[in-house]
Amino acid sequence: MNNDLNLTSKRIPPILISLVLAVAPAHWAHADSDLAALDLSLEELMQVVVTSVTKKEQTLHKTAAAAFVIQAEEIRRSGASNIPEALRLAPGVQVSALGNNKWAVSIRGQADRFSNKLLVLVDGRSVYNPVFSGVLWEALDIPLENIARIEVIRGPGAAVWGANAVNGVINIITSSPSQNLGGKVVLAAGSELRGYTLARYGWNLDPDTSVQIHAKAHDYDVSQSVTGGKGADDWRNQSAGFKLESLKEAGSLQLQGGVYNSRAGDELTMISAPPANTLVRATQEMSGSHLLARWDDKASTTRQNSFQVSLEQSSYKHVILTEQHFTLDLQYKQRLGLGDHHDVLWGLDYRHISDRIDSSPLLIVSDRKRNTAQYSIFLQDEIVLQPDLWSLSMGARLEHNNYIGAVLQPNLRLMWTPDKQNSVWLSLARAVRTPSRSERGAAINVQADPVGVPPFVPPFVVQFLNNQLQEEKLDALDLGWRFQINPTTSVDLAAFLYRYDQLRGAANAAPTLILPAGYLLFQTQENNANSGRAHGLEAALDWRPKPDWRLQANYSWLNLAVQTADLPGQTPSGYADTSPAHQFSLRSSLDLTRKVRWDAWMRYVSEIKRYAIPAYTTLDMRLAWQPEKDLEVSLVGQNLLDSAHPEFGNQFIQSTLNEVQRGFYVKADWKF
Repeated sequence: MNNDLNLTSKRIPPILISLVLAVAPAHWAHADSDLAALDLSLEELMQVVVTSVTKKEQTLHKTAAAAFVIQAEEIRRSGASNIPEALRLAPGVQVSALGNNKWAVSIRGQADRFSNKLLVLVDGRSVYNPVFSGVLWEALDIPLENIARIEVIRGPGAAVWGANAVNGVINIITSSPSQNLGGKVVLAAGSELRGYTLARYGWNLDPDTSVQIHAKAHDYDVSQSVTGGKGADDWRNQSAGFKLESLKEAGSLQLQGGVYNSRAGDELTMISAPPANTLVRATQEMSGSHLLARWDDKASTTRQNSFQVSLEQSSYKHVILTEQHFTLDLQYKQRLGLGDHHDVLWGLDYRHISDRIDSSPLLIVSDRKRNTAQYSIFLQDEIVLQPDLWSLSMGARLEHNNYIGAVLQPNLRLMWTPDKQNSVWLSLARAVRTPSRSERGAAINVQADPVGVPPFVPPFVVQFLNNQLQEEKLDALDLGWRFQINPTTSVDLAAFLYRYDQLRGAANAAPTLILPAGYLLFQTQENNANSGRAHGLEAALDWRPKPDWRLQANYSWLNLAVQTADLPGQTPSGYADTSPAHQFSLRSSLDLTRKVRWDAWMRYVSEIKRYAIPAYTTLDMRLAWQPEKDLEVSLVGQNLLDSAHPEFGNQFIQSTLNEVQRGFYVKADWKF
């Protein structure tokens, strides 16, 4: 490992040279560049509105949370080709690729391909998968061109959003149809991203109503296996959708919906009988659709009501399992202004999930069909203690579900804004993660020794039993400081101290000899006996040395210690050592001329001990040319510093490990 770190340090000089080359022509740039994002001053960026912290609009300057907003222009100039890559723009977010179609995305640790402490929303609609309490990123097929911003909230959001918003909340907010009038066609092709097509059109139905429709498809090539040769992680998606928005005097109406189909290649080790490991190539097939309607009224200046209903259905087919589920989600909230010092927000939520799961040799479920219901009530009160100086927000959510009954998740936030350049905040919160469908009534077979040494040692199988898990708990202290040093420089600092209780663990039992097959079965009962402690620091710097040159840097430090319970047969925790201690990112966005733009993005990620992943450094670059106002052509190079490198490993599902390769693509973006 030390040799790997030494090799990584040797890569630093080429990175610095590349960044110098990226910014050296700064004196050639024209101050009258028409790039909208760089025309925004830092003062204006601090007034960017966020909604994911308290379910109401508030400026970033007055947000008492570790909030970071990824703007549409930042996504475009980063060269990211999918949502997980775009999330790397935010501090404190770990995005590790397992190839070209799988990711481990987490905030502040406990990363996994199926990370279970991160709530992800699209326009306020949860994309929670009930099987494992996480997100299938390969099925989240939203065109990057349709995203207005991504709000990343680091820290608990359970008092507002409910269970599973433990370590953070990601809310992907799509743009208004009124901002996308006319047509748009995007074409891209390259080495890893073999093909990408987007067609979109927006128009006005009347002076108050606009609508847009889109269709998208992409095709990713296979990457390189860690053992050499081609992997099996090709990825092809097709999707289509619409969004309608009507702004009336009485309120606003939003309708949106979409369908998708995804095919992702996989190669994994499966158990077979008599107990042996079999390498299987399979295609993960996913499809689904959703429909959302939301009404926001304007009853009065002191009272606002909002009602949202969404329907979702999805299908998942793989050798590991076959699953279908249907979700109905109802949300009501009301905002009340009580005098000059109280801004009250309360609401009711109800979610019903109906699913069907077919077992496989890997995953065996006790109930093929299951219906679950979850309902909750929440209340938040933002109190002005001293106008324009001190404010206090207190709230809680009382939630009930089929697995753990009722649970209370409170939150307190204190904000101090001594002037327009400084804001200091503190947050105390409790959040829980509820068990997933597979954790309350399933067994996972893991082949530990497929051969054995007959006749002395028989082969054996390890089986994880999941039927008694309870909620995992987090008690969290967060604090932060936003400081605009001068009109061209701002700093955002956040620190946290977390205590986890009842973390998922497992204890081995004595083996049982299975006859006539002749193998030993080790049944491992999962429990909630483990605990954990975490603390860390995150810093983001935004500097504009010139009107058409922007530098953005962020750094994250994480110290997470998971304590395995001192119980007979207790196995090491699967949450330990799955996240890097250090992450660093530096981006340069430069307008060389009014028509030529150059972007460079360097990232450093320290080692991931659990999977023996050495530290690595990447460099992405983008050169864009805008010959006409409505046409842009760009060349993007990704992972330019090495031919390939690994980023993560597997835990339960033993897919063949792949490396992230150097790649490039050419993209044309035309509006009409």
